[in-house]
Amino acid sequence: MIKAILAFSGVALAAGFVAPAARQSSSLKMVMEDRSIALPMDKRPKNLDGTRPGDVGFDPAGFTNNPPSGIGAMKGISGLKWYQEAEIVHGRVAMLAVAGMLWPGFIGHLPGNPEYGVPVDAYAEMNPFTALTVVPAAGLYHISLAIFGIELWRIQNVLKGDKPAGYLGLGQKGVWNPFGFNYSDEEYFEKEVQEIKHGRLAMIAAIGELFQVKNSGLGITDYLAKAFSLPDERAVLQGMGTLGDYFPPNI
Repeated sequence: MIKAILAFSGVALAAGFVAPAARQSSSLKMVMEDRSIALPMDKRPKNLDGTRPGDVGFDPAGFTNNPPSGIGAMKGISGLKWYQEAEIVHGRVAMLAVAGMLWPGFIGHLPGNPEYGVPVDAYAEMNPFTALTVVPAAGLYHISLAIFGIELWRIQNVLKGDKPAGYLGLGQKGVWNPFGFNYSDEEYFEKEVQEIKHGRLAMIAAIGELFQVKNSGLGITDYLAKAFSLPDERAVLQGMGTLGDYFPPNI
């Protein structure tokens, strides 16, 4: 009888710990759902509900809680849409910038045209800061005109219009789909997330490349080339094999 009472008491005692644990787990889940995924120590920004591509609740400065001023304050423009469009555009420009600083050194650059006063090496400068001073003025005008046209189109169709952020009329949901993309809604959302992630990484990479170029005075590919060559003082020794074959002299 005593054993039965003890056994029953043990079961009751164990059961007594189940409900609080469940309540604690439920409470913890509710708390975590209200936390930012990117910054769990902070609350999720009220205007970021996680439904947009790349939204992980990262807004420590609270930009999404305040509409932009200036051109972003034009009637009918959503502040959140403005910031989303800005991030996508900056990410795309950064991806082009990273590729643009690597492509000429590895693949080649555009040829000049001496017949029209453009030197053969006009586009051969690998330092992006110096390149602005050697590229023909007409080339810079063309680039500026293209940027102006794209920006004007964005303002009218995306920021003031009803097109979604990042829309350029290209791809599956655009008017021109040269590659024949045909993703499902889930796949298309995943591609949008991938673009956002690549753009964010490219913005960090582009800044890093520009700082490195400014610090060294060399183009990125010229600087990287030094990593695959040995200076004279670190040349590999010839012979039966010594530590000097693997370490610089005087170490």
